[in-house]
Amino acid sequence: MRLGLPTKEITEKKKLRALSFASLPEDDVILLGTRTGKEISNFKQNLLTVQPGEEVEVKGPLGQFTLPEDGNQTLVFFAGGVGVTPIRALLEKLAKDKSERTIKFVYSSLDYYFYKEDFAEFKKSLPNAEFIFVRDENDVDRELTKLTSELANDALYYVSSSEKIVEAVSQSLQDKGIDAENIKHDILYGY
Repeated sequence: MRLGLPTKEITEKKKLRALSFASLPEDDVILLGTRTGKEISNFKQNLLTVQPGEEVEVKGPLGQFTLPEDGNQTLVFFAGGVGVTPIRALLEKLAKDKSERTIKFVYSSLDYYFYKEDFAEFKKSLPNAEFIFVRDENDVDRELTKLTSELANDALYYVSSSEKIVEAVSQSLQDKGIDAENIKHDILYGY
C-alpha cells in the first residue's frame, strides 16, 4: 500500500510511502511494520505520532504478494528483518483458516524478530508448519538448501526483505533449481 499523512507536515519530497500490511483486511486495526534506525526520517517521525482516529491516506492494497487459490500447495516463506511484515499477515490468514497445508517459514534477523509472539500463537493453529529463526547468511543458505532439496518446485516460495536481499535470495532459489514462476517477492524499499 501507499500511505500518506495529510495532517502532518512532511518535509521530504516523497509524501506517500510504500508500506506493507501486517494485518488482515477484516481486522479492526491496520498493523504496519517499519524499522527506525539512528536517524529517523521526517515521514517516520510523523508516522510514530499518528493517533487513533487521525486521518491518513491509504492507496491499496497493491501488489501480488497473496496466497494461492490452491489450498493444498506447500508454501515456503522467507523474511529478512522487517520484511516479515507482509508474511505475518499471510501466516495470520492461514492460522485463522486452520490451514493443514505444509508451511515452512524461515525468518532471518540480526538482532530482533518482529511478531515472534504472534508466530508462536499462529503455530498452534497450523499443525504442518515449521518456523525457523536464523541470524546469518550461512544459516539462510543452509535452510534454503534443505527446503529446495526436499520440496523443489512442488512449493511456492515467498521472499520479502530489502531489494538487495530479495534479489540475492531469489537468485539463490533459482540457482537451486526453483523456477522463477514459483517465486513471489515483496521488496521493501529504503532498507
